[in-house]
Amino acid sequence: MPVRLLQLSDTHLSGPGAVPNFPDVDPVQRLEQVLNVVAAHAPFDVLVITGDVCDDGSPEAARTVRDLVAPVAPAVFAVPGNHDHTDVIADVFGPPEAELGPWQLVGAATNVPGRVAGIAAPVVDALDTIHPDRPAVVLAHHPLRSPSTHEWFTLPDADVLEQRLLRRTGPTVLLSGHTHQPGAARVGSARLLGAPSTWYGLRHDGPDWTVDVGLTGARIVELFPDGTTATQVVSG
Repeated sequence: MPVRLLQLSDTHLSGPGAVPNFPDVDPVQRLEQVLNVVAAHAPFDVLVITGDVCDDGSPEAARTVRDLVAPVAPAVFAVPGNHDHTDVIADVFGPPEAELGPWQLVGAATNVPGRVAGIAAPVVDALDTIHPDRPAVVLAHHPLRSPSTHEWFTLPDADVLEQRLLRRTGPTVLLSGHTHQPGAARVGSARLLGAPSTWYGLRHDGPDWTVDVGLTGARIVELFPDGTTATQVVSG
């Protein structure tokens, strides 16, 4: 039987008194709506959130997200995004490390304080903790391959991570968010899978983008014992 993983991203909840970018679009209601839709695909063994858990970086927002998603799966992990504080996500969700049968899950903090763009080096470091032949799931906020050419959505050190992935012999799945748009690509045998936001979507066109409030959802990934995977995006 496969390990069934639910990936959420960019939930963007705020603590009391914060003013979100889109005050007419309630991120709590949107998250609950996505969770209601994916309930039809349950059960899940693990739930992961690939960054921007919070919009304001607050521990109150992080705890609210944790409490809302806790009933969905017996194990929940998260990594920080550019809107998050790394220590807050670590305190609320614990270390992003797990043994999922033959698969090993690790997370990387690609966020840089004060910047929207991220760095790939922490993902390389995370991969170095896993035997090169072992199946690996890596969580990161910033994607290696982006649908955007804007500097906010691209990694300046992407080539270092690409070369590291090409040297791996075991199956690898790299899960990311940040673009608010689902995506899929490959580097060698590694699958790069991006999840939509649960709050609002973006449609990227070169360095430009437009907001699509309805482009929300989640990604389901099935991890099989033989190292193969299956995945689908569920619109929310």
